[in-house]
Amino acid sequence: MASWRLISETAKQKWGMSMEKNFRVTSNTRNEAMFREATTFAGFLQIVEKELTQWQRDIDSSFTNIRTIMLSPLPRVYEEGHNGAAVPSEPEPTMVGGDVAVEQLVSAAVETRKRLDVEVIQPIKQWMVAYRTIAERMRRLEALRLELDSRRRTVADLQGRCERVRANLGTTRARGEVDMELTLRKMQHKEDKMQRTASQFQEMELTVYNSLFTLIKDTSVLRDYAAAALLIVNECFSAGYASFNSLEQAQYSTTAGAAGVAAAYGGGGEANKYDPRLPGGEKAGGGKGGGRTPRGGAYAASAGGDGDTGAAGRDFDQAGGGGGGAGYDPYHHDTRLGSQEMDGGGYAAGRANYWATAAAH
Repeated sequence: MASWRLISETAKQKWGMSMEKNFRVTSNTRNEAMFREATTFAGFLQIVEKELTQWQRDIDSSFTNIRTIMLSPLPRVYEEGHNGAAVPSEPEPTMVGGDVAVEQLVSAAVETRKRLDVEVIQPIKQWMVAYRTIAERMRRLEALRLELDSRRRTVADLQGRCERVRANLGTTRARGEVDMELTLRKMQHKEDKMQRTASQFQEMELTVYNSLFTLIKDTSVLRDYAAAALLIVNECFSAGYASFNSLEQAQYSTTAGAAGVAAAYGGGGEANKYDPRLPGGEKAGGGKGGGRTPRGGAYAASAGGDGDTGAAGRDFDQAGGGGGGAGYDPYHHDTRLGSQEMDGGGYAAGRANYWATAAAH
């Protein structure tokens, strides 16, 4: 009977299947609005929890892989022996991370997983548990609201019936008095039930409101939890880096960064050791030049042999203000000309002088 009452009342309110035009449904709008926004926020928290869990898995996997790599042997150089067999230059292979505290990598990952779980993920899960509890209360509250409105309709219908019976007492008084008494008893019984349902609804509505109020106030700390998660992960990678205790910390200034890139590609007086065109042990860029740009060393080697730019490069530096001895870079030649040559056709004159001098040599 209760289920049918709820289904019937839902149809009347949702699709307007009722003849009572002046009937006003019981309001629960404040809780519905708060719960709607809390539901949206709960979706965001689920994404955060999923991402943090993925972070834990990724850190565990990455640090485990790094540990495995650090414990792997480096390749060795082999020479041909007297009997034709390959003889290694070192009797025992050297580990990639010989002086790396590999167990510290594993402990850093374990500590990070624990801290993320205790300091961030667990509070989020507790909020989600409270949210699901309120969601269940909202369903019960909605059922009470529908039941209350259904009983209100029943009492209103009985009140109208009593008024019609009272209006007809003059014609059939004896029968009308009996109907009147039966209707009044039934209406009193229904009113009692309606009042009990109304009290239950008011109590549940206030409980849900207070729970939602507390839940919403707690959402403001999500910013702090996000910051804590980033701090924990940052400390994890710092601890991982500390396990490479033999490495000196790099200084990434603008000048040092450019010099490091140039050196890696053969510039700054140091050659590219991995140029397959050169025999072992020779420098690709030479000692005197090599270029100022990542391509400078290889370009000078292919053009000048010993890494020097030659007379053409020196003459160009003198005419164009390039500084000398660094090699002509076809990708950055604009920067090799001085400010005086950039004015009044100096750029074109500098280029012409360079190509003329290069042809003469």
